[in-house]
Amino acid sequence: MRRLALLLCLALGLQAAPPLFRKAGQGPGLLLIHGFGGNKEVWSEVAAELAQDHTVLSVDLPGSGGSPGPALAGDRADFGVLGRELAALVRREGLAPCVAVGHSMGGPIAARAILEDPGAFRGLVLVDSFLSAIPGAYLDPTLAALEQDASTGLTVFFDLMTRGPEQTRRVVAEARRIPPAVLQAYLRALGQDALGGRHAQLHLPVLQLAAGRRDPATEPARKVQLGFQQLPAFATIHFPGARHWVMWDAPEPFLVAVRAFEAGLRR
Repeated sequence: MRRLALLLCLALGLQAAPPLFRKAGQGPGLLLIHGFGGNKEVWSEVAAELAQDHTVLSVDLPGSGGSPGPALAGDRADFGVLGRELAALVRREGLAPCVAVGHSMGGPIAARAILEDPGAFRGLVLVDSFLSAIPGAYLDPTLAALEQDASTGLTVFFDLMTRGPEQTRRVVAEARRIPPAVLQAYLRALGQDALGGRHAQLHLPVLQLAAGRRDPATEPARKVQLGFQQLPAFATIHFPGARHWVMWDAPEPFLVAVRAFEAGLRR
């Protein structure tokens, strides 16, 4: 029965539709891309604030919000196809060139969209994100758990990143609304370099909003580990009191940072 469900889900992925989205506000464009297991609602509070002076597109990645799963490359989500869909959405909605904001997994997806259509974007904000492949040793236990006990596996996976049990329950509940096979397809994609080694081709400014305190001693190694060392124009802002969902834990500083970055690009 589980195998049948997996095959059906993968078949849906091959027929994937463009991402669902919510559009609000008026002004310079911002594309908000959620992370693994999330949906466009993770941005709801900060998106409402940003929509006061920006046009905000909050997307549901394929498989979230009741949408079909992503297009596949083998058993992995195809970030190239997804990047092209997001860039096409930005152009179709009249936001080009806009700033892409990606949380966690949304970061490499946003970066891939920029590589697919550089003219559609003018800046990239990474929210506690990365542009490197994630080691299989980190992903494999969750991949296996999704076959047996998805709730427990996701709880273990997210618990290391959240601020506490209430936040863990929230993100697990959202992730459980996504078919396990779709979650697995995204996890497998994260095990590979989404940019294909083209990091140096991200010529636009990139800002990382990093959770936790800055540690000068480990920062150079951390930059390499996360795949930032080849970026031509890169900066980091640290949020000492925040965990992985920076926009939840530090919404006001988050808004200040995004607005300042976007305004700086216009200047």
